[in-house]
Amino acid sequence: MSRRQSRDGGAVTLRPPRAGDSAVLIAARDDAFHRWLGPGSDNPNPTACIVVGEQLVGWVDYDHDADHDWLGDGEVNIGYFVFAEYRGNGYAPRAVELLLQHLARDTQYTAASLLIDPQNEASLAVAERCGFERQDDVRGQRYFTRSFT
Repeated sequence: MSRRQSRDGGAVTLRPPRAGDSAVLIAARDDAFHRWLGPGSDNPNPTACIVVGEQLVGWVDYDHDADHDWLGDGEVNIGYFVFAEYRGNGYAPRAVELLLQHLARDTQYTAASLLIDPQNEASLAVAERCGFERQDDVRGQRYFTRSFT
């Protein structure tokens, strides 16, 4: 998909999930995953895996689910997760930026949103670093949008 440099000089890359990735994605779930994202799928299949060098460090995903009644026309909801041992290196914002570039270039979507628990300080920082604009809260969650047209 795409590359972007990390603080430690390694390139952050997004790639499609491969055979065997589901087990790694499930094994990496920790208390933070469950607190912010819930139980998770028994068969995760994100849009892309986040890779640094050759190491799988997390995932990014998007959807335009009919259950997300807060989404506007042409808007997708973005989700992401970085494994505990790789947090704090800036991988999540770089992966979100790469996903936004992909969406702008390769899809009909025109905007993205983040719906974040107000206590999830790390994800709130991702929204800020990626230039998302805060909107009215949705169901007690912080709601951010960013256009890419």
